[in-house]
Amino acid sequence: MWSRKFWKVGVVAALAAALSACGSNDSGAIRVRLVDAPGDYQALNLDVRRVEIHGEGGGWIVLGTPNVEVDLLSLTGGVSATLVDGATIPAGRYTQLRLVLGPKNTVTLTDGSVHDLTVPSGQQSGVKLTVNFEVAPNTTRDVLVDLDAHRSVFVHEAGASEKFMLRPTVRAVDVLATGAITGRLTDSASGAGLPGVLVTAQALSATGEPSIVRAALTGPDGSYLLDLLDAGGTYYVVSQPVVGATVYAPRASGAIAIAGVTPVLGWNGAFDVAPQVGMLSGGIAPAASESQADEVQVRQSLDAGGSPRTFIVRTAPGTVASGTESYSVPSVPAGAYTVLATRRTVDADGNETVTVSAPVNASVPAAGTATADLALP
Repeated sequence: MWSRKFWKVGVVAALAAALSACGSNDSGAIRVRLVDAPGDYQALNLDVRRVEIHGEGGGWIVLGTPNVEVDLLSLTGGVSATLVDGATIPAGRYTQLRLVLGPKNTVTLTDGSVHDLTVPSGQQSGVKLTVNFEVAPNTTRDVLVDLDAHRSVFVHEAGASEKFMLRPTVRAVDVLATGAITGRLTDSASGAGLPGVLVTAQALSATGEPSIVRAALTGPDGSYLLDLLDAGGTYYVVSQPVVGATVYAPRASGAIAIAGVTPVLGWNGAFDVAPQVGMLSGGIAPAASESQADEVQVRQSLDAGGSPRTFIVRTAPGTVASGTESYSVPSVPAGAYTVLATRRTVDADGNETVTVSAPVNASVPAAGTATADLALP
């Protein structure tokens, strides 16, 4: 079943849990959908065999066995694929969801070549997603699980060929208590919209550490929608546009508070062309194993509504080849940055731990390359 309830641009897998009374006072109904997913590939197919959920008071409950192959990258523009529709579920608190996958997972590159996509633990313990919601008798609830495929595919060289790994970047939200930020990114000189640009909603911790909460691509006219933002949170819209051969300096909005249920707030950004451009690259040590995935974050201090704040302006995956790991970030405006790596490790049961490298300062020169080697504990 295909539906068009949501219009998003981002890489998302969604658990839409319509939890309502279903013939008794202690159960409800649940459906599971996959929605949205742009990225740097032509297709990203997942072989979804079984969907399960776990509550505080018991083991895993099988919600359904869809046995379907879904191209995540086809689920843009509001299209969604229903995996489970109408499964009964007991009242109570639920803490985990998992997708148990089959062997037919593939990624299609921009050159049209198709490669197997390895999902460690995906066929055994499943791809586990943390959720946290209460199902009360005679209530209805929607929960979405956001899977960012743009940041979830990594390359490990195996002999003379490349091995593509899926390490999902996910989060779960209650759709009934979320808001959105929408707007348009433009060239400050011409006013023309900036199409196909990655734009993120970021949150800052109490110590000022940035994290990407939601990502989207702008449309043909430069418009964007960052939805599924938790009500009660404060967010900043951040982008460093690259349109064809034109590179723009990064910008950030001021603080945008999502104060109520399903509010839609706005921010329009006009961007200046960067006068000088270089690139960043380096090594990551020790190299990631097949059960690990590394993401490099390029951070910079930007004006955020009159106050300087540090944001993630670019990200890049680590690539393992011949036993060593490296990364490369092209089209970076010349200037000072801080670079670090985060490593996610998944054990045999599908549980994930995260480690972070020490930050390294780097100054990107005009028409040159800055090297920032990163060391993980």
